[in-house]
Amino acid sequence: MTGSIAPTRREILTLYRQYLTTAKSFSSYNFRTYFLRRSRDMFRSNLVLESSSNPSSSSASSPFSKSSAQAVRSSPSAMVSSSTPPPSSREEKVKLFYQQAVDDLKVLQRSALINRMYEGEKLVVEKPKLVVVGGAEGLNV
Repeated sequence: MTGSIAPTRREILTLYRQYLTTAKSFSSYNFRTYFLRRSRDMFRSNLVLESSSNPSSSSASSPFSKSSAQAVRSSPSAMVSSSTPPPSSREEKVKLFYQQAVDDLKVLQRSALINRMYEGEKLVVEKPKLVVVGGAEGLNV
């Protein structure tokens, strides 16, 4: 993607899929579910809610968000103070979001790699359930 052209819908969807794939690659259940939820919320709040004509409608926000009415419209790297003024047009907002999301994806990928290197035991909620059918046979579900 060049610096002067806004990312296309395909580029944004590809980035979203990369976020979800990276989030699913965490070996830790808690990190995996957190980053899946965070990725969905980040893309929904920054792209879906801004594109809707009614800013008060928050139906696209996740029910697991702290406040579904007030979606957070920034990424962790955006919390660092910057000297650039806030973007004025929708195209500038999308370009800024895309660039920050690409940078955050790199951090997320490194974090997932480190998490897989120091993998712990699976939690009880992750282990397959044993279903007893009839006699003493057990089947994994």
